[in-house]
Amino acid sequence: MVGKMLADRYELLEKIGEGGMARVYLGRDHLLNRHVAIKILKDQMTGDPDFIRRFRREAQAAARLSHPNIVNIYDVGQEGETHYIVMEYVLGKNLKQYIRERGRLPAQEAVSIARQIAEALVQAHAAGVIHRDIKPQNILFTPDGQVKVADFGVALAADGSTLTCTDAIVGSVHYFSPEQARGGQAGKHSDLYSLGVILYEMVTGQVPFSGVSPISVAMKHVQEKIVPPRQLNKSIPEPLERIILKAMQKAPSQRYLNAQSFLEDLIYFQEKGMARAVPNNHKVDEEETIIVEASKFHNNKQKAKIWKRPWFIPLLVVVFLGICLLAGYLALKSFILVPEVTVPDVQEMPLDDAVALLEEAGLRYTIKEQVFDNVVPKGNVIRVEPRPGRKVREGSEVALVLSNGPEYVLTPNLLQRTEMEARIIAQDLDLKLRFIREYNEEEPEGKIFRQVPDEGFRVAPGDEITVYVSMGGRPFPIANLKGKSREEAEAYLRENGLKVRQIREEQSDSPAGTVIAQFPEGGSNVQPGQSVDLVISSGPGEEAAEEEEPLEEEENN
Repeated sequence: MVGKMLADRYELLEKIGEGGMARVYLGRDHLLNRHVAIKILKDQMTGDPDFIRRFRREAQAAARLSHPNIVNIYDVGQEGETHYIVMEYVLGKNLKQYIRERGRLPAQEAVSIARQIAEALVQAHAAGVIHRDIKPQNILFTPDGQVKVADFGVALAADGSTLTCTDAIVGSVHYFSPEQARGGQAGKHSDLYSLGVILYEMVTGQVPFSGVSPISVAMKHVQEKIVPPRQLNKSIPEPLERIILKAMQKAPSQRYLNAQSFLEDLIYFQEKGMARAVPNNHKVDEEETIIVEASKFHNNKQKAKIWKRPWFIPLLVVVFLGICLLAGYLALKSFILVPEVTVPDVQEMPLDDAVALLEEAGLRYTIKEQVFDNVVPKGNVIRVEPRPGRKVREGSEVALVLSNGPEYVLTPNLLQRTEMEARIIAQDLDLKLRFIREYNEEEPEGKIFRQVPDEGFRVAPGDEITVYVSMGGRPFPIANLKGKSREEAEAYLRENGLKVRQIREEQSDSPAGTVIAQFPEGGSNVQPGQSVDLVISSGPGEEAAEEEEPLEEEENN
């Protein structure tokens, strides 16, 4: 598919992602001269009319949304058997990558990100659109740090459409709501649950549920209680924990009423450091007063003397030891019953792929360190601890050592590239660019014609390359070509690097074959390579010639 042109406008440059139904390509819109993301339905889906209708419904639903925190949809079309959607291209990381690099996020930063996601959901839900696949991989950061919710890849208008069993596995199971895990219909509250999971992951550094298979993870969403966030990270403010727990209630009716309510609590926490939310199933009656009967109070005083009896302390010691033995037995039994799993070999894999394998095996992970490596690409796993093949208990944590890439990189060849293409190449190599624009008669406008240092030099990541971008030839005033013959005018244009775009003839009193008009006009500034229109005289018309003949006869008489 790379290199293919769609609608004589969109060129596919490279594959950058893949989802349940579609592949995503970096593309160029040649009409507007900008990079775009192009989502193309997979070949195996094109023969299924249901999938085609669903694909188009997605585009129509998402195209209705216009919000700073939502990725824009530019176009939707079909060429032969290829169905595609053209979207805004966001040049930046996704939230999953950001969490893996940073680990736990500070509470205020996590809430700021969640707030922008909530603002996007408020807009989408108001338009009747449910995302159904809210997860960190679909949360993108622009270069200036703005959050954008991407890939309404399984979004449906909230019109009562139901889901099939196969639909239920399209999204990521770690962010499923309990109703999605049961195979039920996803609603607006499902998006709020998923956002709660994302907020949980941002402040704790891990997802609330993991397991050996997607089904086991899904069932945990339905059946198991989550570990409160503060048990994993004591620095999480209690008000923020209450917000997370409310969003992740098992029953949709116990969650936030809507995305707007969720957003308001996040804003309140940002501004006040407190939460307005109290879980819906937690009722407090401030009016209630407890009355203790006098007889019961008297009995308690009598019972308080028991500890003074000689047999009481030995009995207390025996009971205490019994409790300790029972607790030890239960702990040992639970440890023995936890199944063992094999640490998978994820060395040299990209971090995303490595984490997916670890999560499938029911293991948690932490990033131990990042070091330079001249062989393993940046962001890939260098080493796993414990080593691959070892047996460990399910739910154990493994440590990953990641590559920072080589201590140096070779400068790429940026000549004949556009500014945008150069930026993408430099970003992949973690290099900075400094652009200088100059007139150059030999190179097309917008193309890079020089770089310092040249290709193949060793530089450190973060170093700067200076590139020179052509502004085309230096402007000069075009001569006045009126009265010149067509041949003289064309010769002048060729000698000065100008092109003839259009020549047309018109009747005039000027001699036939001479220039009577030009565009741009004489004296206007033009650049080499620019096109010029000429109007050539075809001489006087037939009527003018007939009027002249009688005059000649009268003179002869």
